[in-house]
Amino acid sequence: MRRLIAAAALTVSVVAVATPAFAHTAPASAAPKNPVEALKKQFVAGHGVRISETSTMTTDGKSSGPVGRMTGVLEFGKSGVVSSDLTRRSKGVTVKPDDEFAALFSPTRYVSVKGQTYAKGGIYATDLPEGKKWVRVPGTPEATLSGSQMINIFDTTVLKTVLKGAKSVHGGVYKGAITLSDLSKASGGSAVKGKFGKIKIAYAVTLNAKQLVTRVTSEAKMDFGLLGVMSMTADTRFTAWGSKVSIVAPPEAEVIDAADLDSEVPDLPSVLTEAAQ
Repeated sequence: MRRLIAAAALTVSVVAVATPAFAHTAPASAAPKNPVEALKKQFVAGHGVRISETSTMTTDGKSSGPVGRMTGVLEFGKSGVVSSDLTRRSKGVTVKPDDEFAALFSPTRYVSVKGQTYAKGGIYATDLPEGKKWVRVPGTPEATLSGSQMINIFDTTVLKTVLKGAKSVHGGVYKGAITLSDLSKASGGSAVKGKFGKIKIAYAVTLNAKQLVTRVTSEAKMDFGLLGVMSMTADTRFTAWGSKVSIVAPPEAEVIDAADLDSEVPDLPSVLTEAAQ
Protein backbone atom coordinates (compact mmCIF):
# COMPACT_ATOMS: atom_id res chain seq x y z
CA MET A 1 0.00 0.00 0.00
CA ARG A 2 2.95 2.34 0.64
CA ARG A 3 3.80 2.48 -3.10
CA LEU A 4 0.18 3.19 -4.00
CA ILE A 5 0.02 6.05 -1.53
CA ALA A 6 3.23 7.52 -2.90
CA ALA A 7 1.93 7.31 -6.46
CA ALA A 8 -1.33 8.94 -5.47
CA ALA A 9 0.52 11.91 -4.04
CA LEU A 10 1.95 12.63 -7.50
CA THR A 11 -1.40 12.85 -9.29
CA VAL A 12 -3.45 16.00 -9.76
CA SER A 13 -4.75 16.98 -6.33
CA VAL A 14 -7.72 15.10 -4.95
CA VAL A 15 -10.33 16.58 -4.07
CA ALA A 16 -16.96 12.14 -0.13
CA VAL A 17 -20.71 8.92 3.09
CA ALA A 18 -24.08 9.39 3.34
CA THR A 19 -26.02 10.31 0.23
CA PRO A 20 -27.37 13.77 1.02
CA ALA A 21 -31.03 14.63 0.95
CA PHE A 22 -31.54 16.87 -2.07
CA ALA A 23 -34.64 18.92 -2.76
CA HIS A 24 -34.87 21.87 -5.12
CA THR A 25 -36.11 24.48 -2.67
CA ALA A 26 -33.93 27.57 -2.61
CA PRO A 27 -34.23 30.05 0.24
CA ALA A 28 -36.18 33.14 -0.74
CA SER A 29 -34.29 36.45 -0.83
CA ALA A 30 -34.13 39.78 -2.59
CA ALA A 31 -32.41 39.95 -5.96
CA PRO A 32 -28.60 40.24 -5.50
CA LYS A 33 -26.74 43.28 -6.79
CA ASN A 34 -23.66 41.40 -8.02
CA PRO A 35 -22.19 37.86 -8.26
CA VAL A 36 -20.36 38.10 -4.93
CA GLU A 37 -23.55 39.11 -3.14
CA ALA A 38 -25.44 36.37 -5.00
CA LEU A 39 -22.92 33.82 -3.72
CA LYS A 40 -23.12 35.08 -0.14
CA LYS A 41 -26.92 34.78 -0.20
CA GLN A 42 -26.48 31.07 -0.93
CA PHE A 43 -24.55 30.54 2.30
CA VAL A 44 -27.51 29.21 4.27
CA ALA A 45 -27.13 26.27 6.65
CA GLY A 46 -28.66 23.06 5.31
CA HIS A 47 -28.47 24.16 1.68
CA GLY A 48 -25.85 23.66 -1.00
CA VAL A 49 -25.01 22.98 -4.62
CA ARG A 50 -24.19 20.05 -6.88
CA ILE A 51 -20.77 19.94 -8.54
CA SER A 52 -19.32 17.99 -11.46
CA GLU A 53 -15.82 18.37 -12.83
CA THR A 54 -13.71 16.99 -15.65
CA SER A 55 -9.93 17.45 -15.70
CA THR A 56 -7.25 16.60 -18.25
CA MET A 57 -3.48 16.71 -18.55
CA THR A 58 -1.57 16.94 -21.81
CA THR A 59 2.05 17.32 -22.88
CA ASP A 60 2.67 19.06 -26.20
CA GLY A 61 -1.00 18.61 -27.00
CA LYS A 62 -1.07 14.86 -26.37
CA SER A 63 -2.78 13.20 -23.43
CA SER A 64 -0.29 12.46 -20.67
CA GLY A 65 -2.58 11.23 -17.93
CA PRO A 66 -6.02 9.89 -17.16
CA VAL A 67 -9.14 12.01 -17.54
CA GLY A 68 -10.30 12.90 -14.06
CA ARG A 69 -13.96 13.05 -13.14
CA MET A 70 -15.35 14.41 -9.87
CA THR A 71 -19.01 14.56 -8.86
CA GLY A 72 -20.80 15.29 -5.65
CA VAL A 73 -22.43 17.90 -3.47
CA LEU A 74 -21.32 20.74 -1.20
CA GLU A 75 -23.15 21.88 1.91
CA PHE A 76 -23.11 25.50 3.06
CA GLY A 77 -22.99 27.23 6.41
CA LYS A 78 -23.30 30.93 7.20
CA SER A 79 -19.86 31.78 5.80
CA GLY A 80 -19.31 29.24 3.03
CA VAL A 81 -18.82 25.54 2.39
CA VAL A 82 -18.85 23.50 5.61
CA SER A 83 -19.22 19.93 4.31
CA SER A 84 -18.62 18.02 1.09
CA ASP A 85 -19.51 14.63 -0.35
CA LEU A 86 -17.35 13.98 -3.42
CA THR A 87 -16.42 11.02 -5.59
CA ARG A 88 -13.38 11.05 -7.85
CA ARG A 89 -12.83 8.70 -10.79
CA SER A 90 -10.20 8.25 -13.48
CA LYS A 91 -10.93 7.36 -17.10
CA GLY A 92 -8.73 6.52 -20.05
CA VAL A 93 -6.43 4.17 -18.14
CA THR A 94 -6.44 0.42 -18.70
CA VAL A 95 -5.16 -1.65 -15.79
CA LYS A 96 -5.70 -5.27 -14.86
CA PRO A 97 -7.62 -5.97 -11.64
CA ASP A 98 -4.56 -7.69 -10.15
CA ASP A 99 -2.21 -4.82 -11.05
CA GLU A 100 -0.73 -3.32 -7.88
CA PHE A 101 -1.61 0.16 -9.15
CA ALA A 102 -5.22 -0.71 -10.04
CA ALA A 103 -6.46 0.86 -6.80
CA LEU A 104 -4.87 4.15 -7.80
CA PHE A 105 -7.40 4.53 -10.62
CA SER A 106 -10.40 3.09 -8.77
CA PRO A 107 -13.24 5.37 -7.62
CA THR A 108 -12.53 7.12 -4.33
CA ARG A 109 -15.05 8.94 -2.16
CA TYR A 110 -14.28 11.73 0.27
CA VAL A 111 -16.59 13.16 2.90
CA SER A 112 -15.54 16.23 4.85
CA VAL A 113 -17.72 17.21 7.78
CA LYS A 114 -17.13 19.00 11.10
CA GLY A 115 -13.44 19.50 10.39
CA GLN A 116 -12.73 15.85 9.59
CA THR A 117 -12.18 14.16 6.23
CA TYR A 118 -12.88 10.49 5.54
CA ALA A 119 -11.87 8.50 2.45
CA LYS A 120 -13.24 5.24 1.07
CA GLY A 121 -12.24 3.13 -1.91
CA GLY A 122 -9.27 3.46 -4.23
CA ILE A 123 -5.93 3.31 -2.44
CA TYR A 124 -7.73 3.58 0.89
CA ALA A 125 -9.46 0.22 0.40
CA THR A 126 -6.27 -1.83 0.70
CA ASP A 127 -4.95 -3.41 3.89
CA LEU A 128 -7.86 -2.27 6.04
CA PRO A 129 -8.60 -4.17 9.26
CA GLU A 130 -11.77 -6.24 9.33
CA GLY A 131 -14.88 -4.11 9.79
CA LYS A 132 -13.20 -0.87 8.74
CA LYS A 133 -14.36 0.84 5.54
CA TRP A 134 -13.22 4.43 5.94
CA VAL A 135 -9.88 6.12 6.61
CA ARG A 136 -9.78 9.39 8.50
CA VAL A 137 -7.10 11.25 6.57
CA PRO A 138 -4.85 14.15 7.66
CA GLY A 139 -4.97 17.54 6.04
CA THR A 140 -7.48 20.36 5.90
CA PRO A 141 -11.02 19.59 4.70
CA GLU A 142 -10.76 22.57 2.35
CA ALA A 143 -8.26 20.61 0.26
CA THR A 144 -10.99 18.21 -0.85
CA LEU A 145 -13.04 21.02 -2.35
CA SER A 146 -10.60 22.03 -5.03
CA GLY A 147 -10.51 18.93 -7.19
CA SER A 148 -8.34 20.00 -10.11
CA GLN A 149 -10.00 23.41 -10.37
CA MET A 150 -7.62 26.20 -9.41
CA ILE A 151 -10.32 28.89 -9.42
CA ASN A 152 -12.21 28.51 -6.14
CA ILE A 153 -15.41 30.47 -6.67
CA PHE A 154 -16.54 29.83 -3.08
CA ASP A 155 -13.83 32.20 -1.91
CA THR A 156 -15.52 35.56 -2.39
CA THR A 157 -12.20 37.37 -2.75
CA VAL A 158 -11.11 35.00 -5.52
CA LEU A 159 -14.47 35.34 -7.28
CA LYS A 160 -14.30 39.12 -7.11
CA THR A 161 -10.70 39.11 -8.35
CA VAL A 162 -11.27 36.95 -11.42
CA LEU A 163 -14.46 38.75 -12.43
CA LYS A 164 -12.80 42.16 -12.06
CA GLY A 165 -9.75 40.95 -13.97
CA ALA A 166 -11.71 39.56 -16.91
CA LYS A 167 -10.56 40.90 -20.27
CA SER A 168 -13.83 40.11 -22.02
CA VAL A 169 -17.44 39.74 -20.90
CA HIS A 170 -20.07 38.39 -23.25
CA GLY A 171 -23.33 36.60 -22.57
CA GLY A 172 -22.56 36.17 -18.90
CA VAL A 173 -19.13 34.64 -19.60
CA TYR A 174 -16.12 36.36 -18.01
CA LYS A 175 -12.79 35.45 -19.62
CA GLY A 176 -9.36 36.38 -18.40
CA ALA A 177 -6.04 35.18 -17.00
CA ILE A 178 -4.32 35.39 -13.63
CA THR A 179 -0.86 34.38 -12.46
CA LEU A 180 -0.49 31.60 -9.92
CA SER A 181 1.14 34.09 -7.55
CA ASP A 182 -1.77 36.54 -7.76
CA LEU A 183 -4.27 33.72 -7.34
CA SER A 184 -2.46 32.53 -4.25
CA LYS A 185 -2.57 36.02 -2.76
CA ALA A 186 -6.28 36.38 -3.58
CA SER A 187 -6.82 33.07 -1.77
CA GLY A 188 -5.25 34.48 1.38
CA GLY A 189 -1.86 32.88 0.85
CA SER A 190 1.53 34.36 0.19
CA ALA A 191 2.92 35.18 -3.23
CA VAL A 192 4.33 32.19 -5.12
CA LYS A 193 7.91 33.04 -6.01
CA GLY A 194 10.02 32.13 -9.00
CA LYS A 195 9.00 30.39 -12.19
CA PHE A 196 5.83 28.84 -10.84
CA GLY A 197 4.50 32.14 -9.58
CA LYS A 198 4.53 33.50 -13.13
CA ILE A 199 2.42 30.65 -14.52
CA LYS A 200 -0.73 32.10 -16.08
CA ILE A 201 -4.08 30.46 -15.55
CA ALA A 202 -6.57 31.22 -18.31
CA TYR A 203 -10.14 31.07 -17.06
CA ALA A 204 -13.77 31.50 -18.05
CA VAL A 205 -16.51 32.01 -15.47
CA THR A 206 -20.14 31.68 -16.57
CA LEU A 207 -22.99 33.33 -14.65
CA ASN A 208 -26.71 32.64 -14.98
CA ALA A 209 -29.53 35.20 -14.86
CA LYS A 210 -29.42 35.10 -11.04
CA GLN A 211 -25.70 35.97 -11.15
CA LEU A 212 -24.71 32.58 -9.78
CA VAL A 213 -21.73 30.72 -11.19
CA THR A 214 -22.78 27.76 -13.34
CA ARG A 215 -19.45 26.88 -14.92
CA VAL A 216 -15.73 27.54 -14.48
CA THR A 217 -13.04 26.43 -16.89
CA SER A 218 -9.33 26.93 -16.35
CA GLU A 219 -6.08 26.00 -18.04
CA ALA A 220 -2.54 26.27 -16.76
CA LYS A 221 0.48 25.68 -19.00
CA MET A 222 4.01 24.94 -17.80
CA ASP A 223 7.03 24.80 -20.11
CA PHE A 224 9.51 22.13 -19.01
CA GLY A 225 11.91 22.66 -21.90
CA LEU A 226 12.97 19.38 -23.51
CA LEU A 227 10.28 17.57 -21.54
CA GLY A 228 7.63 19.59 -23.33
CA VAL A 229 4.80 21.94 -22.43
CA MET A 230 2.37 20.51 -19.90
CA SER A 231 -1.21 21.74 -19.85
CA MET A 232 -3.72 21.07 -17.06
CA THR A 233 -7.38 21.88 -17.64
CA ALA A 234 -10.44 21.74 -15.42
CA ASP A 235 -14.10 22.17 -16.38
CA THR A 236 -16.32 22.54 -13.32
CA ARG A 237 -20.12 22.89 -13.40
CA PHE A 238 -22.48 23.92 -10.62
CA THR A 239 -26.20 23.07 -10.57
CA ALA A 240 -29.14 23.07 -8.16
CA TRP A 241 -28.02 26.10 -6.19
CA GLY A 242 -29.93 26.44 -2.92
CA SER A 243 -31.06 22.83 -2.76
CA LYS A 244 -31.42 21.20 0.65
CA VAL A 245 -28.36 19.19 1.67
CA SER A 246 -27.48 17.10 4.73
CA ILE A 247 -24.08 15.40 4.93
CA VAL A 248 -23.10 13.22 7.88
CA ALA A 249 -19.93 11.40 8.89
CA PRO A 250 -19.66 7.60 8.47
CA PRO A 251 -20.31 5.36 11.48
CA GLU A 252 -17.36 5.65 13.85
CA ALA A 253 -17.16 1.85 14.09
CA GLU A 254 -16.27 1.73 10.38
CA VAL A 255 -13.52 4.38 10.61
CA ILE A 256 -9.80 3.96 11.21
CA ASP A 257 -7.32 6.80 11.60
CA ALA A 258 -4.57 7.02 9.01
CA ALA A 259 -2.03 7.04 11.85
CA ASP A 260 -3.19 3.57 12.88
CA LEU A 261 -2.49 2.03 9.47
CA ASP A 262 0.70 0.10 8.75
CA SER A 263 1.51 2.40 5.81
CA GLU A 264 1.79 6.16 5.57
CA VAL A 265 -1.00 8.33 4.19
CA PRO A 266 -0.08 11.79 2.85
CA ASP A 267 -1.82 14.97 3.87
CA LEU A 268 -4.60 16.05 1.56
CA PRO A 269 -2.89 18.12 -1.17
CA SER A 270 -3.61 21.63 -2.33
CA VAL A 271 -3.27 22.73 -5.95
CA LEU A 272 -1.47 25.95 -5.02
CA THR A 273 0.82 24.25 -2.51
CA GLU A 274 1.85 21.50 -4.92
CA ALA A 275 2.50 23.94 -7.74
CA ALA A 276 4.77 26.02 -5.54
CA GLN A 277 7.00 23.06 -4.67
